[in-house]
Amino acid sequence: MKIRIRLTLWFFSITLLIILVFSLGTYFGMQRLLFEALDKELDVLASSIERSYDPFFNKFSELDFFHDNENLFLEYYLRVYDKNANPIYVAPLSTIISFDIPLSENKIEEGYTLKTKISQKIPFLNPDPAGEVTFRLICRQLFYHQQRVGWIIVGLSIERIEESMQNLLNVLLGTILVSILLLALTSYFLTRKALHPVNIITKKADQISQNNLEERIQVPVENDELGQLSQVLNNLLDRLQGAFMAQQQFLADAAHELKTPLSVLRAHWESELNNAELSIEIKEKLVQDIETISRLSHLINNLLLLSKTEALRSTFEFNLVQLDEIIDEVLSDARVLADMKAQYIEVVDLQPVKIRGDRMRLYQLFFNIMDNAIRYGSESGQIWISLRVSDNWNIVEIRDNGPGISPEDLPHIFDRFYRAQKDRARKTGGSGLGLSICQLIANSHDGEIEVESETGKGSVFRVKLPIMN
Repeated sequence: MKIRIRLTLWFFSITLLIILVFSLGTYFGMQRLLFEALDKELDVLASSIERSYDPFFNKFSELDFFHDNENLFLEYYLRVYDKNANPIYVAPLSTIISFDIPLSENKIEEGYTLKTKISQKIPFLNPDPAGEVTFRLICRQLFYHQQRVGWIIVGLSIERIEESMQNLLNVLLGTILVSILLLALTSYFLTRKALHPVNIITKKADQISQNNLEERIQVPVENDELGQLSQVLNNLLDRLQGAFMAQQQFLADAAHELKTPLSVLRAHWESELNNAELSIEIKEKLVQDIETISRLSHLINNLLLLSKTEALRSTFEFNLVQLDEIIDEVLSDARVLADMKAQYIEVVDLQPVKIRGDRMRLYQLFFNIMDNAIRYGSESGQIWISLRVSDNWNIVEIRDNGPGISPEDLPHIFDRFYRAQKDRARKTGGSGLGLSICQLIANSHDGEIEVESETGKGSVFRVKLPIMN
């Protein structure tokens, strides 16, 4: 999973958890406040009745007001008892519904939240689908000068609290749903914004290769983590460039140092071939040595070419060339080598194509591939070649029915000095640089080279060169 997605999920999950905790806290906190307010209202009514006690008449004068104004207190469940636990006042609602609440002599006050079933329609009560209504009640003792004078049970339906809590729950759920949408968008936007410099660094680092090692990653902000990462990568690129340049310089210096003495040796031994005093056996050995020197000189020339990888394109002479004519020249020379092994080269398709390129290097590219097909192909084998235009590419395919390339060798076939079938390579004199040079030439023409092969069924080398606009 990409880090962008992980960060988005982390930010989204943590923020959503905070919102959920806040919403739950709000819901239950508001519920507690509403119940405390209701308890206070009930307690105020009970205290008002308690304060109205008249010891001379042994009654609560406030109850006379309740008798005369019962319509004002229809919603209240109210029962008042004297000190002997005999009921002295029962509100109208209390005659319809009843709660089994004991008159405790131990606790001064106790709260209850109870449900009761309503058997008849009461205008100001709305029972739930089960026909029940929930009440909040308090049962407390009544005192006069610290002497108990009675009990009171007073309560109210919590229907309005439940309605308020349902409205609050709807608001919170709506807020959470909107928050989820906003959180998803915000999380993705912020994560994308935060990781945008990482994408730039990644793309730039991916573009840097041996052909443009001098390029560096732009440092967004020097003091933050991404700026430090960019500086570390740039320092790494400095070290890589230094090591690469040192390697290239070593290849160039070694090739130059070897080229001159080999040229002198070849010239000397070639002149010795005309020496009449030497025997035939010595002259045959000199010819073998001269062939060995020629192979070494060819290897040195390849090393010199590889040492110029960084500035290879600047050494090419790009002109308009007829690609099919270059292929014809390659075929003309390759057929001489193929005839020596009784191999047959068949031209499948050869469309006329004109591109911008270096004629000599393109010849070298296709001749190297043909030479490999002939060299490693079987006696009396067959080679097919085609040139066609497809998908904005000029595609040259060279196919053979030779032994093929093993799966373990295939990923390394373009690596320098890598040789598949090493025993056969030693016999044929391969150096392991030919296909590396082919890849360099193709890349220098903004093209590509790829290979498909299966052991025992031959290989297909495919060179793609861009169509000229």
